[in-house]
Amino acid sequence: MRSLQILCLVVVFSTLLLSQIPNAGFENWDSNGEPTGWYTNNSPGIFITITKSSDAHSGNWAVEGNVASISGLTVGPAVISGDDGAGIPINFRPAALSGFYKFNSVNNDYMQVQAYFFKNGVGMGVGAANLSPVASYTQFTVNINYTDGVVPDTVLVSLFIAGQSGFANLGSKFFVDDLAWSNATDVEEPGNDLPNDFILSQNYPNPFNPITKISWQAPVGSHQTLKVYDMLGKEITTLVDDYREAGRYETDFDATSIPSGVYFYRLKAGFFTEVRKMILLR
Repeated sequence: MRSLQILCLVVVFSTLLLSQIPNAGFENWDSNGEPTGWYTNNSPGIFITITKSSDAHSGNWAVEGNVASISGLTVGPAVISGDDGAGIPINFRPAALSGFYKFNSVNNDYMQVQAYFFKNGVGMGVGAANLSPVASYTQFTVNINYTDGVVPDTVLVSLFIAGQSGFANLGSKFFVDDLAWSNATDVEEPGNDLPNDFILSQNYPNPFNPITKISWQAPVGSHQTLKVYDMLGKEITTLVDDYREAGRYETDFDATSIPSGVYFYRLKAGFFTEVRKMILLR
């Protein structure tokens, strides 16, 4: 009986360990200045966007993200769960992701918190929110929506700043501390019919002559670009290049001025990128 009790305690303890967000308070940093258990877009010797800060909500440290500049361009800070940015293990379905943050926005730059859930590499849940600028530590809660009843095995948590025109502005910065899985808020999620994953659909009709429709969906707001390329990778046209809220979209591609052949269209939305092939047949 005692052995069974010990076994049960071990199982429960192991489950609790697996369920937590590693280094959720950003207390642990390696010798390279990287938060342990997290991937950043730092490029040592070129630019640094993510650093540790003593301006913490609790404990000794928080993660600080600053917009950096390189060769006249800017790079927004990004930090993603997992040493390689591939996510962390999870074995239950949290209702929400919460934490504490401060955010200074320049020229309407936005800060976004995202949590994507996967089972065997297939997306099955998402939570995302744009956070408003605040000068002192404020708690945020991001509710999570699931597509089915499956229990996830991996979650990808990301924190980043981006600009309305694609490039963030110098001076925008965030501080984040004390992440945790939590209960959902009482506030109803806007647009319950919003998509749960990024999808770039096959154009229709295909083959086409000379006009075809391209549709896609995004579960979170982001700067989105949709471009068409020829077989050699030469850009033919840009169909979309702006910030869009979460939702479903469709646009026409008119190929009247180009010859028959195989073409590719690529969607970039936040960290998501997908390419599909289409055939113009006259």
